[in-house]
Order: sequence, then C-alpha cells, then structure tokens
Amino acid sequence: MDFDISYYKFHGVVRADLLADLGLRDTGVADPTGAAPYAIADLPNGWFVIRTQNDTGLVKRYDRRSLSRQGRLVTCDVAAVDPVNRVGSYEQGEERWVVTHDGRNNDRLDLNVCGDVPDELLPLRRKAFDAAIHELKDPRSPDSMFDVPLELIKAVTGFRHDRPQDIQPVPVFTWLEPVETA
Repeated sequence: MDFDISYYKFHGVVRADLLADLGLRDTGVADPTGAAPYAIADLPNGWFVIRTQNDTGLVKRYDRRSLSRQGRLVTCDVAAVDPVNRVGSYEQGEERWVVTHDGRNNDRLDLNVCGDVPDELLPLRRKAFDAAIHELKDPRSPDSMFDVPLELIKAVTGFRHDRPQDIQPVPVFTWLEPVETA
C-alpha cells in the first residue's frame, strides 16, 4: 500500500546534515495550507518533522533504518482514502517497533503490533477496544482503532499531524525543495 502522507519525526539528528543527505533545503517559506509536497517544522520539545505528500522518491528512496543511524526516527504514514495508518520507531539504524491499523474491509479491530512497543500502547489499545463495542452496534460511528497508532505517535513525540494545535507554540511548516546541482 502506498501512503498519501508521511511524517518523519527526528530526535538527536542534526537537521542540516539530514537535509544535505536528502538533497533538500529549507526555503523558509511558510506552508500554512499544507500544500508543499515536502515541508519541515521544528517542535518545541527538540524533535523536528519532515512531512511528505505523495512522495516522489526524495525521501521514500531512503531506508528508514539508514535515516535513523545518528539518532531516533519515528514515522507516521497515513492513507487518505482508506482507514489505514502505520507508525514506527527506528533508532541507531535499527527498527524498534511498528504498529499498523488496516481498517479496510470494515476490520475495525485490526491492529498489527511488532517489536518492543512503548508502554503507552496498552491503555490506548484497551480504550479503543472498549469503544469498538459501541462501534459494532452503530456502524456509522468512527473507527476508534484508527486513532491508536496516531495517539501512540503523539505520546512518543508530542505531535500528532492532524492536531498540531495541541502543541504550543504551534509548529510552522516551511517548504522544502530539492537542492539544485550543477
């Protein structure tokens, strides 16, 4: 499955070095509407985030393990049409954990967990299962399991892509563009 939007959250990684490795540069031009195919924002807690939309390969071609070789990378991939999302954590070049929800085919309880996940997952999962009982009675209700990976990523990094206003100051994404090579 290809994801429409991905967030790469880095901690302990030198921002300038990473952008140089990726062949990208920060234009400094704000992206308040989320139109940029590649954008970056600093979070107040020491993390920074690169957002990609329909990645043409500038970031996608890099193995996530290699992107984390000098620090920590936490990823969030979301399919806009399907109720599918995946979050993962990589550190010092190693995959630590991945949590995926695939709600296609009305599978509201799907949650695939791999690796040594953070302790925050258990209460999030329990809450979603409790809500799923109500959802089974009313199929029009939202898919609460979809939120589990997104809430987990927020617990780990302090940032959830669809709720940037939860952070103060609100992160400002700026356009990234490929570096022109001569």
